[in-house]
Amino acid sequence: MGAPRESGTAGWTMSGVGGRGALGFALASLLLGACAGASVPVPSPTRSAPGMTETIVQSGLTVPWDIAFASDGRMVVTERPGSIDVFASTAPNAKRIASAQVAGIRAMGEAGLLGVALDPDFATSGLMFVCASRMDEGEWRDQILRYRLDRGTLGFDGYLLRAGIRAAGIHNGCRLRIGPDGKVWVATGDGGVPAKAQDPTSFNGKVLRLNLDGSVPSDNPVLHGATERTAVYALGLRSPSGLTFQPQTGTPFVVDAGEMTNDEIDEVYAGANFGWPMLSGNGGEGRGFADPLWTSGTTTYGVAGAAFVSGDDWGSWSNSLFVATLKEQDLRRFNVDGMRVMPKEVLLDQRYGRLRTLVVGPDGALYVTTSNGTADRIIRLMPTR
Repeated sequence: MGAPRESGTAGWTMSGVGGRGALGFALASLLLGACAGASVPVPSPTRSAPGMTETIVQSGLTVPWDIAFASDGRMVVTERPGSIDVFASTAPNAKRIASAQVAGIRAMGEAGLLGVALDPDFATSGLMFVCASRMDEGEWRDQILRYRLDRGTLGFDGYLLRAGIRAAGIHNGCRLRIGPDGKVWVATGDGGVPAKAQDPTSFNGKVLRLNLDGSVPSDNPVLHGATERTAVYALGLRSPSGLTFQPQTGTPFVVDAGEMTNDEIDEVYAGANFGWPMLSGNGGEGRGFADPLWTSGTTTYGVAGAAFVSGDDWGSWSNSLFVATLKEQDLRRFNVDGMRVMPKEVLLDQRYGRLRTLVVGPDGALYVTTSNGTADRIIRLMPTR
C-alpha cells in the first residue's frame, strides 16, 4: 500500500518479521476530502493485540530527527538542517509556537541537528539539550548544546559537551535521552573511523553518560586502557540511532546498525564493550565483548530509533520494544523477557517511507517520524482497547 493521502489516515497493517504482507488489515478505502490529521480507528487485528489509530500530527517537515515532549503536551522537534521547533501540542497541525536555527550547523549526509532531550525540570527551567554537527574551533564536531525556552523565545544557553565527538557524513548517530537516573545519555557513531569505537579516549562509537551540568558522574566506569573516569559508559558501537530505557527495570538498551550483517539490540551496562569493529553479532563473550540480545543475522534492516511502550491500553503489547527501520521502511515489535528478545510483528510496512525516530508521548501513544528528505511527517499511533 502506498503512502496515505495528506488529508487522511490509512489503515493498520501487520506482517510477521522476515516476511511482508502475511496479514493485512488495510481499510477498504481512504477517507476522501477529510481534513489533515483526521483519525480512523482500526479494529484490533488479533485478540491479543490492541487496536490502533494512526493520525498525522505534523507534515511538511525536513528530516525530523528527534522529538521530546513537555509534561503539558508541548512537542519539541529537531529537523536535521538545523531547526528546533516547538509545537503547542500533539493535536493535528498544532501551531508552531517557537523556533530557532542552530548557528554553525553543517548538515551533510547523516550529520546535522540530531537528538533532543528536555531537562527534567523543563516546566520551570525551560532548558533542553540538542546534539548538533557544527564547525567549531576549526573542527567538525557533534556537540551537546543547551537551549532555553523563555516566554516563547528559544536561545542558546551554553555547552554541555563542546569537544570529543567527531562529526561525519556517515555513522553519525547522536541520540540523546534523560535516563531514569536523571543523567544525560548519548549514543554516538564511530564517525566512519571504526577504530575510534575501541579507543577509550574518543567519544565516538560510545554510550556517554553525563550529569545535567556536563560533569562526569562519579559512578561512571574507568575503562580498560583509560587513565581516568570520563563520560564514556560503554563502547564498541558502529552506528547507533536507538537509545531507550525499559520501563520496569530502567535498563538502557541501544540499537546499532550493522555494516552488511548484524543489526543489534544491546543491553547497556557500565563498561560494556559491544565489539565493533573487531566483532559484530554473537561470539564475543569469550573475548571480553558483550553479546547482543538480538541480531538480524545475515541481513540488515537499517535500524534507527527505538522505544518501549507500556500501559493497559497496549494490552499484550505492553512492555514491548519497537524499532524503526530506514532500509526496510517499517516498524518492528519485539518481546523482551529478561535476556530474551524475540522479534514479532512488522507494522507500517512501506506505508510512510523511511522511519527514523520513535518516542512515547505523555498520552501513552507512540510517535513516529519519517526520514524521506522532503514533506516528512510525524505520525501518532494510539492504542485502543
